[in-house]
Amino acid sequence: MKKVYLIVFFLLQVLAILSAQYQDTRYFAWAPFDQITNYEIEVKKNGIYLTEDEVYSRYGFLSGRENRSIYHVFDQLRQFESTYFPGDSIEVEVTYSTNGKSPEKWIFKSN
Repeated sequence: MKKVYLIVFFLLQVLAILSAQYQDTRYFAWAPFDQITNYEIEVKKNGIYLTEDEVYSRYGFLSGRENRSIYHVFDQLRQFESTYFPGDSIEVEVTYSTNGKSPEKWIFKSN
């Protein structure tokens, strides 16, 4: 019976690793993610751009580099806005380049 439990336990881990290969975010998976993304965050609150200090004060991080999926940054920004600043009229624009490819934009708007 112990062998069955061990086999099921390790089989579930292998399945989790394989399924993580097809997801954008990999928070709790033993799956390698070898992308490097440089990104810049611009935030417009009520039509006025925030300074770097104001962006840092709002989110706790600045533009920079993400060694995991860029979707982690997107998730953090969305979470901050929905949890801590739900009533604000905000537009967040992230310009990012993954592995040296051409830049792309991600835009989040609330209200």
